[in-house]
Amino acid sequence: MNMQSGRHGDKQAQYSAEARRRFVSDRVATRLVLNFSGFENTSVHALVDRLARCAEKTGSVFGFTVERSPKDAREADHMSVTDFRSQGSDWRVDTRLVQFGWFDIVAEYENSPYPAGFLANFVKYLAFFADGTVLRYMRTSKLYFLFSIYPLVLAVILAAASLMAVRWIADWLGLTNWLVPPAAIVFWLIMCRWPGRFFYMPLTISDWGFARDMVNRSNPKIDDRMGLFARRVAEEIASSTHDEIVISTHSFGSLWAIGALTRALEENPSLLEGKKLRFLALGSSHLKIALSPKASWMRDQLKRVLSEPALFWHEFQSKDDAIAFYKSDPFKPAGLSGDPDRYKIDRVRFKRGMTPARYRHMKRSLYRTHGQYVRYYDNPVDFDFGIRLFGPFDTRSLAATPHIVKLLASDQKARPG
Repeated sequence: MNMQSGRHGDKQAQYSAEARRRFVSDRVATRLVLNFSGFENTSVHALVDRLARCAEKTGSVFGFTVERSPKDAREADHMSVTDFRSQGSDWRVDTRLVQFGWFDIVAEYENSPYPAGFLANFVKYLAFFADGTVLRYMRTSKLYFLFSIYPLVLAVILAAASLMAVRWIADWLGLTNWLVPPAAIVFWLIMCRWPGRFFYMPLTISDWGFARDMVNRSNPKIDDRMGLFARRVAEEIASSTHDEIVISTHSFGSLWAIGALTRALEENPSLLEGKKLRFLALGSSHLKIALSPKASWMRDQLKRVLSEPALFWHEFQSKDDAIAFYKSDPFKPAGLSGDPDRYKIDRVRFKRGMTPARYRHMKRSLYRTHGQYVRYYDNPVDFDFGIRLFGPFDTRSLAATPHIVKLLASDQKARPG
């Protein structure tokens, strides 16, 4: 396994003859992107619009243009196809972007009736403690462990505040003690919704409810959608003649991509022969499921994907992000091992690519920070999301020699006009 901290970008890049050779030779002209988003209630069209804005910003930072055609993406069956053309002074890349959507499933968890839905998902969340999964989180990533216990700590604090408030009211009104427990429970439920929503309590519990249903494979809608995605993944890869195929995933998107690709390979074991497949795992959450004792199916799927010699896995983690498994190997905690030559972990700091004001604004929200992997950057950095989807470099070569993005930026600035 190759690993870098992402800090080397702060140093002055030394543009060797070998680096310049890579700058010219390790380019692609066509790219297929299969994009899987995380747990967010955002429509397919809105996700593509956001990607288009990211592409435009990346282009402005690195000195190239991006055109989107058609303006309205073709959308059917929870997927859309959009064509992008990015162009620099001496290169052009045509990108076919297939966006997979599951926002309607997210909406069902987020919009379940309160308090019944909240309580049901809270019980599912507690199941991760009962089966020992949270202890595995602690051994894997201290930062993610803190995130995993955050809802429980917040719930206890709100429960204590509710009990104190109800007791004070009961004493003031002279009410009998037997009314205190049920009244405290009602008050706690109110507190969990407001002010709890300002601390992401309902959203986080919905996320954990979905995760438990993934572990147990108890939601047929998830299974049906996975089958739909698998068929489309198989069709796109089989018909692709692109220079490279990039499966781009954020957060829970890695679970959908792993599941869809595994099913596609089960139907056609030779699907990836002759293909160059790159798997981008940005703030990935597959270990959230894979570390559960009941999720042997997930570990089997991950093992199947890792066995493909055509696949190169590139993992991005950030200390800024508490909702991903920072400082963890993406496979070893699940009892698996990847070929050291076919995966890489980059640990990055978002502040390198952002203005100070925008970075401070991002840090005020756990979820905004978690989403920064797939947002634009204000400065040219080697972990820019848009450069991997719309830039001229082979994604695996870019992982091996990330500083070549600085060559792109410097060459564009050096050209007249």
